[in-house]
Amino acid sequence: MYRQEGVGVMSGEQVIHMAPQAERVAKLMADLLQWLEQSDVHPLIASCVFHYEFEFIHPFSDGNGRMGRLWQTLILSKWHAVFVNIPVESMVYQHQDTYYLAIRQSTHQTDSAPFIEFMLQMIYDAILEANNTT
Repeated sequence: MYRQEGVGVMSGEQVIHMAPQAERVAKLMADLLQWLEQSDVHPLIASCVFHYEFEFIHPFSDGNGRMGRLWQTLILSKWHAVFVNIPVESMVYQHQDTYYLAIRQSTHQTDSAPFIEFMLQMIYDAILEANNTT
C-alpha cells in the first residue's frame, strides 16, 4: 500500500524535502490519522497540519501532493459543506512556487507554521474568488 523506497519532495530539479524511510511510513500514517480523529484543533488548522504532515511523510511513490490537497478538502468539507465547492487546490496551483517554499520553510524550521499560514491564505483567497464568481 505505502511506498517501499525512499522518496523526496521535488520542485523541478530541486529537492525540497527527503521523506522519512519507507519502513517508518505505516506507523507515521497511523499516528497522523489517529491525531486527526482525536484532535480538538479547529478544522481550518487541523486540515493544514494534516496536509503538511502528509506531505512530510510522503507515503506514496507518486501523487502525494494531490492526495494531501484532497485530504485537506475532505477535512474542510466534513467541517462545512461549502468547502466542496471552494477552489483551494486551484489557488495552490496558481501559487505552486510559494507552496513549495512554505513546505521547505516548515521542514527547515521543524515547525508547520509557515505552511499553515500559506494554506490559510490560500483558503481565504479561494473563498474570496468563489464569492466573486457567484
